[in-house]
Amino acid sequence: ATGVLDALQDDQVLQTDLHEVTLPRWTRGRVALLGDAAHAMTPNLGQGAGMSIEDAVVLAELLATGDGVAQALADFERRRRGRVERIQRQARVLGRVGQVQATPLVALRNLALRSTPDRVTLRNLDSVLTGERAIQARP
Repeated sequence: ATGVLDALQDDQVLQTDLHEVTLPRWTRGRVALLGDAAHAMTPNLGQGAGMSIEDAVVLAELLATGDGVAQALADFERRRRGRVERIQRQARVLGRVGQVQATPLVALRNLALRSTPDRVTLRNLDSVLTGERAIQARP
């Protein structure tokens, strides 16, 4: 892949910037934004679709309680916001670390990654990928 990129001229490369979405509210009245519409994130953890699915599961569960739409939407945002913000933050940090280009920092990053025990990496990934507490936890 590096050879292909190196062979390209500057006018053949389209650079697009990535943006996060951080809204003060995801709900208003009887309307809720879910997934990227409410909380887009950088793609470094590959969790955009996962967060959308979790949103849908939590909202469906809350709507099924029969406490009314207004209460379900208020509970939805309260239950989801903390997890979503943690995942956004982790994705942002991973992106910055992964895109470091200064030679000494690249070497330091690579050494840190090689030195991190597998159990630590797996524990961190588990907290991102399982989402059990986010879906099952009651407020």
